[in-house]
Amino acid sequence: MYPGHRGDRGRRLWRWFLVWFFVTAAVLVIGLVIEQAVSPRPADHWGEPPKASGPSAVPATRTPPPATQTASPFATSTGGPSLTGPVHVVQGRQLVNGVYLGYPHSTVGAVSAADEFLTAIDSTLDPDRAAAVMRLAADPSYANGPQQAAAGVVSDRKNLGLPAGGAVPQGASVETDPAEYQVRDVSPDRVTVLLLCDFVTTLPGQGTQTKAGVFPVSLHWAQGDWKVLPQARADYESLSADPDSPRAAGLGWQQLEPAGG
Repeated sequence: MYPGHRGDRGRRLWRWFLVWFFVTAAVLVIGLVIEQAVSPRPADHWGEPPKASGPSAVPATRTPPPATQTASPFATSTGGPSLTGPVHVVQGRQLVNGVYLGYPHSTVGAVSAADEFLTAIDSTLDPDRAAAVMRLAADPSYANGPQQAAAGVVSDRKNLGLPAGGAVPQGASVETDPAEYQVRDVSPDRVTVLLLCDFVTTLPGQGTQTKAGVFPVSLHWAQGDWKVLPQARADYESLSADPDSPRAAGLGWQQLEPAGG
């Protein structure tokens, strides 16, 4: 065999190798493009807007099985509860404009603050009163908290068939009475407190009606106290039950014992 013939064969083999290499690379690139195009994208961070689980004026975060032991005051996990069993609500150290402030830096302190703030904001049909309470309770980052609290009361008035503004009609009232609690997303400086409440409405000519509702309150430790945050979107309708009922116990609700009680 002539040396030139061997050279021609080598060149042909080299050309076939280059063709094979570029075809293989092109197939891999096309495959990656197709995979990227059909892969599912992450869900929207905020999800769908929550369904109303109670006529709450506190602006609107998984249901674990009920725990049987009380854990430490705080937990680093963002999953299930870190506090179980009956909680004796503590009273804030300072009374300002009819609202107790100054709660312990603990989960019990957060539950107690949520009980106080929710009761004060959701037991009035006066938008100005709700805004005044929120000015005391809102986190520094929650600048429009007072306006949202007032808007929540206006919405409640409309839902009850009352005028949106002006004086509250004589004989009309609302009262929110927290009876049981759960906690979520517990860390040293943030807690979401769920409160199972009796929401009592009294209207002229209609008497008094009571219904149960779940009211979430997200709190942040700031300025030496627990402060209200905007509520993340979540639906707690499936946790609704009559307080102190077997269903409530099965859903993990724990008793609240009033301050001074």
